[in-house]
Amino acid sequence: MLREVECNLCHGREVRVIYPSTVNPQADQKFECDCTNDGHGEYYQLVRCRNCGLQYSSPRPDFSIIEDSYEEVQDEMYKEEVQGRIKTFQRNLKNIERYQKTGKLLDVGCSMGVFLSEAVKKGWQVEGLEPSLWCVQQGEKLFNLRINQGTVRNLKDLFKEEFDVVTMWDVLEHVDDPMETLKLCRNVLKKEGLFVFSTVDMGSLFARMMGKKWPWLMKMHIYYFDRKNIRQYLEKAGFEVLSIEVYKHTISFDYLLYKIKKLNSLAYSFLSLIRKTFPFLSRFYVNVAMGDFMIVYAKKI
Repeated sequence: MLREVECNLCHGREVRVIYPSTVNPQADQKFECDCTNDGHGEYYQLVRCRNCGLQYSSPRPDFSIIEDSYEEVQDEMYKEEVQGRIKTFQRNLKNIERYQKTGKLLDVGCSMGVFLSEAVKKGWQVEGLEPSLWCVQQGEKLFNLRINQGTVRNLKDLFKEEFDVVTMWDVLEHVDDPMETLKLCRNVLKKEGLFVFSTVDMGSLFARMMGKKWPWLMKMHIYYFDRKNIRQYLEKAGFEVLSIEVYKHTISFDYLLYKIKKLNSLAYSFLSLIRKTFPFLSRFYVNVAMGDFMIVYAKKI
């Protein structure tokens, strides 16, 4: 069920294995892809292209399996942690407005539409695209949003060259073809339109120090970018890079505990004791910025 894949950036076929697969072939092979899943440390073989240096999973499941899995996503924990998402996206929107004050905005892979809801409050005209039917339904129920169900491949059928801004939050590392994804996003932007997205930064100091213990080595992450090759991607896709910065996620103290449980049992025990001693910590939110996620601002050229 796994297939070898050539480099998506330079089409090279010569690779070096970075980390062998940790996926247990005897276990359930369901492709877990809800964004709050705790499958840290479980990943398909990671390779590096000998020509350009891009790191990615190969062999990996066929794209049809991956796409079907995203369409079936139901993520109750995401809904429970919505306040942290709101805080993250309020900051993101404020940063976008350094470049573009208002206009028509498309969020690709928008989940339940939390970012879109915040943009509407600021006067933006919005559209969203999301593969999960459950997420689309939650967006209508929670935020009164009409979200288009589909994948990035549906962009050319749904939209024209009409958007001032296109965003993608923690999506690019999940897609089967990043280059096609970038080009499709470019095609729906107006001339000199703004493209803003976040993704992993495997070239960061934290990721390099952690090595194979880096928590974002996961089955659902297919590509592992750094700042050099993300610039190469964007230039080939027809963008000019404006800025690349460290990306911050805002999460609740309880969600932090949930993530740490799988990563470090000692830290989890210590923080759980603090949480039990001080129950009010459940109302606290923390900014997580280890440098291993980047936010990229680019302009269509």
